[in-house]
Amino acid sequence: MPSKLDISNRTVQVSVPQAIAFDAKKMTKVTAAVLRKLGCPGCHSGFDIRFIQELDFVVDPRTLDVAGRAGIR
Repeated sequence: MPSKLDISNRTVQVSVPQAIAFDAKKMTKVTAAVLRKLGCPGCHSGFDIRFIQELDFVVDPRTLDVAGRAGIR
C-alpha cells in the first residue's frame, strides 16, 4: 500500500521538462495528475502549486547525450 502524501506544507513544486512546460494540453494533464496526488482532483484550493521548468540535466558518459533528470530529452 503506498504511503499517504504529506501535505502539511501547502507549497508544492513540480519540475516540468521544457517539452511539456510549453504545451498547454500536456500541462493540463500534468496539473490534473498533481491534483489527484494531492487528494483533490477538482481544485487546488489551499495549495500553492509552483511549476518550475526543469533545469537539472544528466549527461550519459558513454554517448554524451544530455537529458533532463527525469530522462526526457
